[in-house]
Amino acid sequence: MTNTQGKPKKTDAIIAKAMQDDDYRRELLVNPKQAIHREFGKELPPGLDVRVVEEAANVVYLVLPARPVTELSDHDLAAVAGGLVANPSMQRPINGWYPLDEWLATVKM
Repeated sequence: MTNTQGKPKKTDAIIAKAMQDDDYRRELLVNPKQAIHREFGKELPPGLDVRVVEEAANVVYLVLPARPVTELSDHDLAAVAGGLVANPSMQRPINGWYPLDEWLATVKM
């Protein structure tokens, strides 16, 4: 898969490596944050849970998006209180989390 600019997604690289390296695949299944940190050298934020599942031929997965947040958290309120955004292109989505590919976008491969 590629993003809208035609660049490969970081998650594609993770999946490709897991398909070739059984040890990496096992580590992704057991401790995905550690595996991703080791691969990209970028620690994922505390509070962000990463779940990796191995597909089976007879199972269909349906991933529902998070419900929108109707109120600002204390963290979000503090971030906007000054009226400035350090990098407007990296504003947090309404649910407060970036997709994994956006989080890893600054990692060079």
